[in-house]
Amino acid sequence: MAELTLPSPARSLKDIPALRQLIMLVGVAVAVAAGFTVFNWSQKPDLAPLYGNLADKDAAEIGEALRAAKIPFQVDTASGAVSVPAAQVHEARLKLASQGLPRGSAQGFELIQQEQGFGTSQFIETARYQHALETELARSVSTLQPVRAARVHLALPKASAFARNREAASASVLVELHSGRTLEPDQVASIVHMVASSVSNLQPSAVTVVDQNGRLLTRDDGGSPLGQSSEQFDYARRVEADYVRRIEQLLTPMLGAGRVSAQVTADLDFSVTEEARETYKPDSATVRSEQTSEEQQRSPSGPAAGIPGATSNQPPPQTANPPLNQLSGASGSADAPLSQSKQSTRSYEIDRTLSHTRQPVGSVRRLSVAVLVDYVPRVGADKKVTMVALGKPELDKVNALVREAVGFSDQRGDSLSVQNAAFVQPDAVTPDELPIWQNPQMRDGLRHVGGALIVLALIFAVLRPVLKQLLAAPLAPRAAQGALPAGGGVSGMVADDVRVVSDGPVALGRGPGGTAVAALPDPYDEKLQTARSAVNQDPKRVAQVVKNWIGQE
Repeated sequence: MAELTLPSPARSLKDIPALRQLIMLVGVAVAVAAGFTVFNWSQKPDLAPLYGNLADKDAAEIGEALRAAKIPFQVDTASGAVSVPAAQVHEARLKLASQGLPRGSAQGFELIQQEQGFGTSQFIETARYQHALETELARSVSTLQPVRAARVHLALPKASAFARNREAASASVLVELHSGRTLEPDQVASIVHMVASSVSNLQPSAVTVVDQNGRLLTRDDGGSPLGQSSEQFDYARRVEADYVRRIEQLLTPMLGAGRVSAQVTADLDFSVTEEARETYKPDSATVRSEQTSEEQQRSPSGPAAGIPGATSNQPPPQTANPPLNQLSGASGSADAPLSQSKQSTRSYEIDRTLSHTRQPVGSVRRLSVAVLVDYVPRVGADKKVTMVALGKPELDKVNALVREAVGFSDQRGDSLSVQNAAFVQPDAVTPDELPIWQNPQMRDGLRHVGGALIVLALIFAVLRPVLKQLLAAPLAPRAAQGALPAGGGVSGMVADDVRVVSDGPVALGRGPGGTAVAALPDPYDEKLQTARSAVNQDPKRVAQVVKNWIGQE
């Protein structure tokens, strides 16, 4: 016996056809949106950070440059970081570097170009000038290839006309180096001298350079023992590296690349020696100057005679009568005495040698050279390549070449050792393969495939059933309202609002009024099924009813 239930006076939401169709359409829209989102996610490339912690101005300039270069990017509004696809990071950085981006938010001498207020004090002007100078110096230091960023701090004493001793200026430079880069001593010295030359009354010794790890890059005072030892050690290493380079360049064409290993130990003399010497050679006397003076005088009055006295010492007067004390016949005599005077002066120069000698610092006192030569490949009779040791003539040739390359000297006590041995070849190291989930290419492929599978699952699991339910017609009941067929169905009309659920046994129940009713599906679907059943049973009558409806409208 079929059980009947009374219909509910208020239908549930699912029984409203319009609302049910609206819910289906919303579900279709949500499914389409989810599929579109998943598809975009699967096609979106991995983003890698390009620059981080950028100012708003720098981020805007970089965004315009990337947009002009047609490179997709994403800006994090919280941190100001700019991200681009991982495959285009290097390309984006090259394009931005060609345009000088990012420039940084610090302003140098651009501050001077800005309009100054009417009430600007001298202190503010001096502070602005110092800040602009520090910024310009930082920009200049940042142009060096190993330097990523730099900051310069200047300590400039205030000039005073009443101070006798003026304080010296000083500066400190903080450099941030690129990963894996270092500053050579020459580069550090260049930074020091550039900063010192840009500031008046600033000595290079007052400039300090520090890297981002807190290491002091400027050398200590050259006069300190530590500074001298460091310089001497660096110089010795450079000398040894130069000798090794000579040996390898000389033997590589003969033995092959990678078949020569050389080490040189140089004992250098860093002692400072000065010698002043003055040498005399008395045997090598040389006349430098000679002066000779010779005088001859003959007395016209003849030899002295007569009575000693004043009269005898006076020349005779020119009178006809000669004086009584003058001897007769003496005047003009050929035997008058001759007075001679001869003087000679000679100056001799003795050979003298003055020498001032200063021995060169860092001269080589002794060299120790060790050269290891690998076996060389030789083609045997069986056309196979085998490694063969060098013969004695070849080793002697290598020995002679090395001696000439390093300037071997027996007087210094240099030592040389040339050995021939087979090099141990390192095992071929195979790179560890990344797991399949860490491989970028495989990960991108799996993401694309996963996105496609999710879209297909949404289509077949959500869209297709919903569309099928919207478009498909429900099945027509095999029993309509009225007389029911015999054989287990309801055998008559029970009430006006009772509809047949199925042609099989129907469960019956009692309503509040004691009438038997059947639990029926949606009234709209039942009406539709009834109409279809009527069309199948009596199409002429249905056509007449439709014709009457059209005529009434």
